[in-house]
Amino acid sequence: MTGRFEALIWTDCREGQGLRGTPGLQFQARSAGADRRAEAVVQRNLLYEPPPRWMGQRRPVSDYPASFAHVWDGLLATAAGVYLGRESVGGREGNQLTHAIVTDDPAAYGLVRPAQMFGAPFWTAEPARSTQCPALLPGWHPGSFGAAEAQTFVRGTPDGDELLGALLSTLRPPSGQRDRRVLFVASEAAEVMRWITAVTLLIPQREALRIGFKVFTLNPAFAPHRILAVHPDWGGAETTLDNDQGYAVFDLVRHDWSRVTHTRAARQWTELFLAEDPMDVVDAVEVAAASGLDDDGGTTVALAAILGRCPPPERVAGLVGWLRQGPPQLVKRYGGGIVDLLVAAAPQWPVEVVRSLDEVSRATTSWHRAAQVRLALIEAELREATVAGVVRPERAAPLGGEWTPAEHERSLAAITREMRLAQPPLFEALLRLCGRFGLRPAPADLQPGLDRFVLDWADNPDHTYQIASWACAEEIQRLLRHELGERLAHEPDRAYELGDSWWDVLLREPMRLDEPLDAAVVEAALRHLPARQQIDLVEQCLRTALAATRPVAMVNRTASVIWTHRAVNRAEAHLLAHLLPRDTPLDPRVFALLHQEVVAHRSQREYVDAALVVIAHGLWAPQVDTLRAIAGHRALAYVFDELADPTFDGSTLLRALDDVPPHLVWAQMPDLCEAIARAPVVAVALTVLTHVHVQQLTEPCSRKLCGELMNNSNPTHVALAFVLLNIGSQSAVMASMIQARVRADLERQVRNVVSRCSEKRFREITTHIDGLGPMWSALWKTFTRSHRRGLVRRLRQRRRR
Repeated sequence: MTGRFEALIWTDCREGQGLRGTPGLQFQARSAGADRRAEAVVQRNLLYEPPPRWMGQRRPVSDYPASFAHVWDGLLATAAGVYLGRESVGGREGNQLTHAIVTDDPAAYGLVRPAQMFGAPFWTAEPARSTQCPALLPGWHPGSFGAAEAQTFVRGTPDGDELLGALLSTLRPPSGQRDRRVLFVASEAAEVMRWITAVTLLIPQREALRIGFKVFTLNPAFAPHRILAVHPDWGGAETTLDNDQGYAVFDLVRHDWSRVTHTRAARQWTELFLAEDPMDVVDAVEVAAASGLDDDGGTTVALAAILGRCPPPERVAGLVGWLRQGPPQLVKRYGGGIVDLLVAAAPQWPVEVVRSLDEVSRATTSWHRAAQVRLALIEAELREATVAGVVRPERAAPLGGEWTPAEHERSLAAITREMRLAQPPLFEALLRLCGRFGLRPAPADLQPGLDRFVLDWADNPDHTYQIASWACAEEIQRLLRHELGERLAHEPDRAYELGDSWWDVLLREPMRLDEPLDAAVVEAALRHLPARQQIDLVEQCLRTALAATRPVAMVNRTASVIWTHRAVNRAEAHLLAHLLPRDTPLDPRVFALLHQEVVAHRSQREYVDAALVVIAHGLWAPQVDTLRAIAGHRALAYVFDELADPTFDGSTLLRALDDVPPHLVWAQMPDLCEAIARAPVVAVALTVLTHVHVQQLTEPCSRKLCGELMNNSNPTHVALAFVLLNIGSQSAVMASMIQARVRADLERQVRNVVSRCSEKRFREITTHIDGLGPMWSALWKTFTRSHRRGLVRRLRQRRRR
């Protein structure tokens, strides 16, 4: 849409005819919005220049060519001029008329280049009737020489493509190269204006508005315009092809021009202009300029958007990037067509480009178009997977719509065809590819490739497949289970091996332990899983059994699988008590290993607790020896607890010691010695030493205390060591159990502590020994009288010195 211009007319006036009111050359008229600034721009840049030589020769007015000029000098102004001959007053040669239009708004030109206004119907060659002339109103039309006419003109001119390319290369030189002005030599303005029109049609319109031109001028050196034209017969201009004075000279009379190196862009646009629809090429020029990219990038966008030309492979990534980050209005207008163009040629592009196109299309195009891009991406990634075995791990973003039946069939066709023929490694990669795009091919459509894959997987349990990424993972695992179940049925002895090989793959929920394969898998899982996950698995299996049609039988089968090779531990015992009704009849063989743990002399306390829980819940009726062993373990556990307690019940402790069998003491002797050495009350330790049914306990306890006293003088350790040194007062047999070397070391360490410790530490030791009774206090006083006095004597001797 074209806009409004103010108008001015310059010519020779009679008195009172012009704006000055005096006779002579002046602005004869102007529109209401034109001002002095507009007058200055026109007078400075656009007036017709009559040639003095021709005026002197009184050449006919019809010989004089028209003039046409344009400038951006603070304002945009375009003008057409004619020679009128004699002045209105006086009869001298030199009268001329210049009709100029002026605006400060580039949008007033619409998409018209100024050169296209040559020959427009709104120009006048006559003065206005008054000093006010009409403005040029919106909706005006340019001259008749447009893009189609320019293409025909250049095509019809010998070497027209070279001349146009040279002009464009001069007006848009490579960056870093100095600008040259263009100088035409011509006899007619029309021919020059055709070339200016043709070349500026290949320059973005806003940029073309800034390119000033003047046709004709007498002295190019004094004209500021980028493009100038001189008449060969007017004289005054000394610039020629042989002496270009820095201009790019285009002599249209001789059809020759200065040597100009064509830029790649100029050659490309020239070839397009002459080969394609010229209006499309002009639109492409505008899109390239508005794309926000450099020349090459903008041209790539324009050719794809307007001319439907695919970019070369090295530029396609940039084009996809433009779809993501280009000007929103342009992307909205042309993005869909570009996407269609790229999708049609998708097999040519690197897969990363198609992935980027998929991302862009989901954000900027319709569902149907995004679906077409997704199909192209699936095909591209299928090619990548079949060639390199590479599949991206992440799931593809959803499209936000549903496939049509045709699209769904196309999405699966190529993949299922490959999977039918694929060897196992490729088959697995294609399973991941289907999973990535949410495709679920029918298993029947994958044969024989599916059977080949399952058999290979069953033969090679060490294959580390990413099952969570597969499509149809449940169905394939079902087939694997069937195959392994068949193998186990033929070779039952392989249960342990199969379980160990497959437990992490086949562990599922729910597990039915009446199935041999599930049983082997669960047994293996319980060997390998961390404790927390073991208890979760046990709970899941028991709950599944309780939900069966015959729960008691299923619970017994489940329990026999879980605890055939492992003893029930404390957590599992509590779980059994929580899930199973009281007095549930369980096969005693379920607790066979728990029985072995309990009657073992080194049994852990956890298993004793487990036995107590299941017995109390009526799940196990153990044998007498089991109950006896439990009683002994409980008594010993009570002894351990009392040894660690600062307060103790002597009578209860004595009864517990009576219930601890000697073989259990022997089995737990290291732990018992540790507990005796750490007892906070020496009286408890003495009670255990003298009443336990193993008199040999004094020897390891003595060795333990020797080690402790080497690094500290803990009062309880010293007191207990003194007790062991004098245990003969209680039992000669117990005293005899202590080796002479150990006894000597222990006595030396006690003596050293007594002779060197502080008074505070000495009182603490004495307090512990006094708690054992008068006999022990007397023995202590006798022992310390000599050894403690030695310390006092040495201290006195040091003070005397």
